[in-house]
Parts: sequence; structure tokens; C-alpha cells
Amino acid sequence: MNLSREILRSEEEIAQRVKQLGHQITADLEGREVAVLGVLKGSFVFVADLIRSIRLPLQVGFLEISHSEKSAFLTEILFYSSFRVEGTNLLIVEDILDTGITLAYLHEQLEARSPKSIRICTFLDKPDRRKVDIQPDYVGFAVPNKHVVGFGLDYQGRFRNLPYLTYVE
Repeated sequence: MNLSREILRSEEEIAQRVKQLGHQITADLEGREVAVLGVLKGSFVFVADLIRSIRLPLQVGFLEISHSEKSAFLTEILFYSSFRVEGTNLLIVEDILDTGITLAYLHEQLEARSPKSIRICTFLDKPDRRKVDIQPDYVGFAVPNKHVVGFGLDYQGRFRNLPYLTYVE
């Protein structure tokens, strides 16, 4: 496992794009409170920066999802922050949208809790890998089909602290 020397997105590019997303979310949800739900572990850095750019009243929570090794379609919510979903304008924040299987499951589970609305914001998107029909409302960057690391994303628990995006070769 080698870390590529290629920088896919610089620290400055990331900061600028996160601010743009925050401003877009603010404009789209003007006058409403937002319930931001980050999907752990990879989204925590993105969530922290994103909420500072959203100029609306908001609450923040996190959840963690386990993936079964027996099937790509079995998932389980392991940890769920205690904040009310019912009647909220829910913003699910993901680090990377790949096949969409996990996010589709999560969307279905949260929709059953009767939020006013659900929007999806993903830091990175790999649309060519999608296996289910789910589209994010907000996308930071599209990335190639490589194992991207940095800005919260890891490889075997490493590289989350990189302030830029690169990939593992």
C-alpha cells in the first residue's frame, strides 16, 4: 500500500467547495431549521467544516453503520445520536457515495421516522459505481474509482488527518 503523490483536491479547493455547499444549503433551506446527520466515521471532518458555513439554526447528530461481510446488501445502524428526526428538515451528510446501497438503506430507515424533508449531501461521489438509484442533492466533488483518502477518509484507519485528497495505490 503506497500513498499516491498526486493530489486530487488541495486543502484550498476543499475549503472553497465546502463553503459553497454551505451557502447553497443555506439558500435552499432559508428560514428553516436543519437537522444535520453525519454518517461516521469518514464524514466527521466534512460535517465540522460544513456546519460552520450553513447560516441557519441547526442541530447536529451522528450515526455509524455496520456493513455485513456476508452480503453487500446487509447493513445495521450501530450508533445513532439522540435527536428528533420527526418533523425536521433532515440533511444526511456522507463522506463518499459509492454504490449507494448503504445510503439507500439509511434513507429508507430515516424516512420511516417522518421528517418534513430529507436531503443528501456527500463530500465525494463515484456515480459510475452506483448499484441503486439514489442521487445526492449536494456534491462536493466527483472522484475517480480509486481508494481516496484524506479530509476524514481513511485506508485501514490511516490518513484521515490529511488536509487534502489523494489515493492509495
